[in-house]
Amino acid sequence: MRYKVIRTFHAIGQGAFYSERHNNFNIVYDCGATSTSYAKKVVQGAFNKNEDIDVLFISHFDFDHVSAISTLNQTVRKIKRVVMPLLDEEHKNLLININRALSQNIVKLISDPQSFFGKDTDIIYVRPANDEQSEPNNDFFFDLREIESPKDKNKRNIEIVSGSKLGFGGDIRWIFVPYNFLNVARSSQLEVALSNASFDVAKLKTDPFYTINQITTATQRKELRKAYAKVDGNVNENSMLLYSGPESINRDGKWCICDECYDDCTWPQHCIYKVGCIYTGDCDLNKINLGIVYSDLDLNVGTIQIPHHGSKHNFSIQSLSDFWPHIFCPISYGTKNNYGHPAAEVVNKLSQQGFRPILVNEQSSSEFEQKFTILSKSAKLMKHKVGIF
Repeated sequence: MRYKVIRTFHAIGQGAFYSERHNNFNIVYDCGATSTSYAKKVVQGAFNKNEDIDVLFISHFDFDHVSAISTLNQTVRKIKRVVMPLLDEEHKNLLININRALSQNIVKLISDPQSFFGKDTDIIYVRPANDEQSEPNNDFFFDLREIESPKDKNKRNIEIVSGSKLGFGGDIRWIFVPYNFLNVARSSQLEVALSNASFDVAKLKTDPFYTINQITTATQRKELRKAYAKVDGNVNENSMLLYSGPESINRDGKWCICDECYDDCTWPQHCIYKVGCIYTGDCDLNKINLGIVYSDLDLNVGTIQIPHHGSKHNFSIQSLSDFWPHIFCPISYGTKNNYGHPAAEVVNKLSQQGFRPILVNEQSSSEFEQKFTILSKSAKLMKHKVGIF
């Protein structure tokens, strides 16, 4: 069996737009940027009206990660499934009020995603990991080909636990493992800033129409923007990580993508070509250790997206300590951002520890694309060697 993957970290600027093409199966992780006009061109250039997005993964609801989803929805024929973090009502209301006051056109996506995407799209919610849950619960597997639209509109939404495996079978079973990390401290910083600016935090969290009824003047909206800016533009408690790669650690040499190893390869698990990837959105690596979360899959990982555009506040090199060096570390950022992304110390620490930072910005030449051809053991026996195309 020959399995092809094309993974692209699109040059979208200060935002995030990553896609994978698996033979005839397309997935997207986040889709947005601060420059909506530029993001629109990038998204329209990546897909066309004859294509489907089989799964769209949404890490969180910051504008620069979701602002181009409406463009994606209009560009392709259909978005079949959406996987997103499950929010509690108070945090959902807070996000609705904040984004409405900031005039960011993503309120409908947060408040009613089923209406936003349409009746033919299945919404899969990932429950937050418990405080005690330091690594995913890998007991659950869902075949994406069998998740279909229920006839009962009230039963369309599906909830899964963090660490559930989503896949579509085959000799080389490729899986997607979402992990909804809950960082309560993150939104508490915003609440303090809002309270200091004399906003009613309780109403912001309980009344989704508070900003319509109470924040009506330009001065009030300006003060709210100031409070938002104090938390580095990120108010989300939830950030959904995603592992994308083979389920098997390949200890028996069941599959291979290397053009140097043959059927008698002694250490296939140590092959330098690692096809697995961990997408991190804007998660805080000071609060979570990727090696613990994906401890049973770390030998497959060859790429880790660095969170929050390379912000020094979201980065800890210790979170990557369980991974082999030479791993690719794409960092998406805009060259004209006001936050100093990516931080020089983040890039330096990655380089000093043997990782390979890849800077992806709005310049088309910075797009980072990975192409893999994976062969099963039976194909190796016939071909004797395989290669990356």
